[in-house]
Amino acid sequence: MTDNVEAVKAEEPAINPLEKSIDITVSAAELNAGIEAELKRAAKKAKMPGFRVGHVPMSHVRAMYGQDAYVNTLNRLIDAEYRKAVEEQKLNVCGQADCKAKETKEGEDLQFTLTVEVYPEITTPDFSAMELKRYTCPVTDAEVAKTIDIIVKQRVTFEKEEGREAAAEDRVTINFKGTKDGEAFQGGSAEGFSFVLAQGRMLPDFEAAVTGMKAGDKKSFNLTFPENYGNAELAGKEVVFEVECTNVEKPIYPAIDEAFLKTLGLDSVEALNTEVRGNLEREVKARLLARTKAGVIDAVLKACEFAVPKALIADEQKRMAEQFARDTAARSGANLKDVKPLPAELFAEPAARSVRLGMMFSHIVAENKIEVTREDMEAHVRELAAAYEQPEEMVKFMLQDPNQANQVANVVVENKVVDLILSKAKTSEEVVAFDNLMGQQPA
Repeated sequence: MTDNVEAVKAEEPAINPLEKSIDITVSAAELNAGIEAELKRAAKKAKMPGFRVGHVPMSHVRAMYGQDAYVNTLNRLIDAEYRKAVEEQKLNVCGQADCKAKETKEGEDLQFTLTVEVYPEITTPDFSAMELKRYTCPVTDAEVAKTIDIIVKQRVTFEKEEGREAAAEDRVTINFKGTKDGEAFQGGSAEGFSFVLAQGRMLPDFEAAVTGMKAGDKKSFNLTFPENYGNAELAGKEVVFEVECTNVEKPIYPAIDEAFLKTLGLDSVEALNTEVRGNLEREVKARLLARTKAGVIDAVLKACEFAVPKALIADEQKRMAEQFARDTAARSGANLKDVKPLPAELFAEPAARSVRLGMMFSHIVAENKIEVTREDMEAHVRELAAAYEQPEEMVKFMLQDPNQANQVANVVVENKVVDLILSKAKTSEEVVAFDNLMGQQPA
């Protein structure tokens, strides 16, 4: 018996603590008077063949406009009673009310129950009890040198060398054919296919087999696809590849000389070092802020114990689904109307998180009277624009375009809230390795 009771309880929908019921009464006399007033107004403009405008018999006017007059009057009276009840009960309503009529006899006053959601009471967490981290990452000469090396390698050219054995960073051109159980499989064959070794473009075993080959060499080798390979028909399966190497080219990297520096718009190695260091420091600062902010946000969300209005979550789900469709269209170059939107339900969890965080941050902003000045916005934008070729143009665009300016203001106020929380919390410093921070190796 106990198990059955528990099962029934588990199936019962959770009670929404933000849901409130409002009982209202609409006077039958007021309703009838309102309907008559609506019909008299309609009669003044009513048109019907055989009658002058405004002289249509009232019986005809009632037949034509009676339903509309009833609905309009009833909605107006319900809305008036609803607003009166909300004010009397001091309810901070969120979203629209769900209205249901009670059973009444003809001629009696009408009874309705309106169900609404209200905004929750938000209590500021005890920030002093939070243990948070401030992340740091030094930009050393080694990181600057490594980045310059990447810039150099991005401008590589290739030169054919007869008899050269393919090695890391060489560009090889091959013909290959793959078979599984003796049958060619889709995507497993190509002619004149070129790629650079040691860049991770091909599977490690494939690259290993091609390494050491010279133009004119042919070989056959077995290869087992990874279990998590994107093509389910090949994942974990063993295949045979036949490969013919037709060309091997060695990399030629440019020297860091006057001509190379000129292509970068610089006039000295010192200027290159300064430019690279500045860009790295800006990128590192932004990533450290994002990591620190993520820790603060997680801590704040854990401290948020208030319920979130379902209406706001539904709105945010819809917004996220629409934004995802827009982003998909932009990435693929497709027309937005041709992009099939994902169900809003898929965004339920991130939507709830977003709404909860937004409500808490808004509460903190109001409680601490945090403001964003024009100077705050300009300082933030100038830091972002420093990475562009024409920073002043970018500053002007981001501050003058209403949408951009609004986004900037939101980021600035968010950063101010994060700074406030960090100033009150117990913080410790944690150094993050440069490659870890920049995503060049696992955390």
